[in-house]
Amino acid sequence: MLNFLNYIIWSANPEIFSLGFVHIRWYGLLFALGFLLGQWIFTKIFKWEGKPEKDLEILLVYMVVSTVVGARLGHCLFYQPDYYLSNPIEILKVWEGGLASHGAAIGIILALYLYARGRVGQSFFWVADRIVIVVALGGALIRLGNLMNSEIIGKPDNSALAFVFTNSMTETLQSYKDIKVERVSYTRGIRKDTTVNGTTYVPLKMTVEFKKSEIKSEDAQLFLRSNLPFLLTPPEDKKKDIPEIQKHFKLFNPQTAISVNQSDKNHLLTLDIYGIPRHPTQLYEALWCVLMFVGLFMLYYQRKGETPEGQLFGWFLIVLFSFRFFVEYFKENQVDFEATLPLNMGQILSIPAILVGIIALVIVARQKKS
Repeated sequence: MLNFLNYIIWSANPEIFSLGFVHIRWYGLLFALGFLLGQWIFTKIFKWEGKPEKDLEILLVYMVVSTVVGARLGHCLFYQPDYYLSNPIEILKVWEGGLASHGAAIGIILALYLYARGRVGQSFFWVADRIVIVVALGGALIRLGNLMNSEIIGKPDNSALAFVFTNSMTETLQSYKDIKVERVSYTRGIRKDTTVNGTTYVPLKMTVEFKKSEIKSEDAQLFLRSNLPFLLTPPEDKKKDIPEIQKHFKLFNPQTAISVNQSDKNHLLTLDIYGIPRHPTQLYEALWCVLMFVGLFMLYYQRKGETPEGQLFGWFLIVLFSFRFFVEYFKENQVDFEATLPLNMGQILSIPAILVGIIALVIVARQKKS
C-alpha cells in the first residue's frame, strides 16, 4: 500500500497569466513552441542539403494547417461523432479543447503528399523522413501541455510515481460566482491510505482560502460542508458520466473536521480529503517522444540525410504508435463508448498507423533491391 511519501501532488496551473479576455495557457505556448523549434531545425536541414528556403515557408503553412485541422477533425469524428455531426458549428471551437494525435498524423501525411507533388528533390518520403524528426519533438511538447492541463489521465496506480491531479477540485471551487475562493492548496496527509473496490485513495490536506472582507469564517465553513459532499457523490444513474472531480477525489466522511486559521487578509480552512493517484501517462508519452527525437536526429545527422528514403518515416510510425498502443492500457477511456470495445479508440487508430509504417519499410526494401 502507498504511504504518505509515495505519490506526487500535481497542482500546476494551466494558465500562465490572463489579461482580461485573453488567457495564455501552457498548452498553447508549448503547441506553438513545437512549430517554432521545428521551423528552426528544418531551416538547418534545408541549408545542409541545399534546398530553397522559400519552400520552407510553404512547408510551414502546410504543417500548421494540417496539424490543427487534422487533430480537430480527428477528435470530433473519432471520439464524439454523434455530437459534432449534429452540431457542426462546434467543430470550429478549437479553443474549447479536443485535439487527437491520430487525426493530426493523417492530416500531416496528406499535407506532405500535396506539398511534395512536382517538387524536384523533395519527394514525399524525402520530406516525411525529415518531418518526423520535428514531429517527435512537437509530440513531446504537446504531451507536456496535456500534463499542464491535467488531461488525458491515466488509470489509478499504486507506484511511487503516481500523480494526484488536483486541478478539477481547484477549478470547481473557484467557478462559484456567489462566493469567491481565493486559493486552494494541497499537502500530503499523515493518515493511512484506503483501498475500496480495488482503487487506492491517498490522504491529502486541502486548504481553501477566502477573503475576510468578503465572507465570514462560519459562512465559508458552511459553503464547504454544503458543496463538497454534493460534488463528490457519484450520480445515482449509472449511465451518466462520472464528473471529472470524482475521478480524482473522495470524501469518505462528509462531517470531517475543518480547522480554521487566519492570515492577514484570508480565512484558511483546512480539511482532510482523499485523492486517487494515477499513472502520469502524459509524461510517459512525452519522454518517449523525446527519446525518439534524439534517436531520429542522430540517425539523420550521422548519415547526413543519406538513409534510404522512407526508412525514418516507416520506423517513426511503427515505434511511436506501437508505444501508443501499449500505453493506452494505462489510460482512462476518453469517451464512454470505448468501454464497450475490445480495444479503445487510441489502440484501434494506432493499428493502421503501424501498418503504414510497415508498408513504407517494405517499399524501402524493394527499392534497395532494385
